Amino acid sequence: MNIQPSVMVWTVICFLILTVILKNLLFTPLLKIMDSRREKIQAASKKKEDIEKCILEHKNQAEKEKTLAEEKARKETKQKLEQLQLQSKKEIETAQRQCIADVQKYREGITDEHDKIVYSVAPKMETAAALFAKNIISHRI
Repeated sequence: MNIQPSVMVWTVICFLILTVILKNLLFTPLLKIMDSRREKIQAASKKKEDIEKCILEHKNQAEKEKTLAEEKARKETKQKLEQLQLQSKKEIETAQRQCIADVQKYREGITDEHDKIVYSVAPKMETAAALFAKNIISHRI
């Protein structure tokens, strides 16, 4: 086995030619494909982060709107309750005035009726008292 310089030179030349060909036909396109893939992945990652931020902002906005709506509903409910309370008080006062007027009317009616009874019975009372007294005296003696 001898070392042959010509074979060695041709081997080195072939190796260099093969390296240049592989670099131009295989490695450079492969590196470009890998770089473009990396860029697409980074762009997708950035887009995902942007979407997550947008979703978070929308959630926060929805929560704020919900809180505002609940607060508004509470205020409206409180106002309606106060209005109902005022209306109820007015109705109660009206009913009380009506009751007082009815009681006064009935008192007057009772007083009139009492007076009628007293005036109709008064002349007969003297006779009844005399008979009563007579009966008592006659039973005791």
